[in-house]
Amino acid sequence: MAQVVKTLQVVEFDDGLTRIISTDKKQMARSYALDYLQDKAQKTSQGAYVALLSSAFYFSAGFRKRDK
Repeated sequence: MAQVVKTLQVVEFDDGLTRIISTDKKQMARSYALDYLQDKAQKTSQGAYVALLSSAFYFSAGFRKRDK
């Protein structure tokens, strides 16, 4: 039986944007539905899904809402 490996990577850029990269399509759809992501995840040629994190949240071993 083949084992499926699911990954989640968070990349923060110098300009303050945070990109979420995941191989789990359902997780990315869930994150978008909960407004964690700015837009729907786009599939890359390597099979991963990529989206920008919403400015209302930050990532710290889980999504956290920013204080306004």
